[in-house]
Amino acid sequence: MNLQEKSQYKIYIDTADRKEKRVTLYGQNESKIDELVGDIDVVSTIRDILQKHGIEASMVHEYRVNSGPGSFTGLKIGVTVANVINWALGKKTISEMSLPTYGQEPNIHPTTWLEK
Repeated sequence: MNLQEKSQYKIYIDTADRKEKRVTLYGQNESKIDELVGDIDVVSTIRDILQKHGIEASMVHEYRVNSGPGSFTGLKIGVTVANVINWALGKKTISEMSLPTYGQEPNIHPTTWLEK
């Protein structure tokens, strides 16, 4: 049995509300070990939580993400972070990556001040 199969740790990333992001560390049987919520830097927060508990990034079985609906920018951040970490650590292939589900088309409009 390899280390990945033994590991019961999971990191959950929720950036659906880009002003109140959430990073949660779960242990065996989905028990919550730690969580930070707020206007946080997701990558630094993941590093800090893992260091606080003496866990290496590779010891986490899966980095999960709330893929939406939610903030267009927030979801892109969370999905990208989870996908890059999962891919870099060999936990998921490109075809297994998450994609954001925004719930509606992004609210992007040209600004009037550019037209003047």
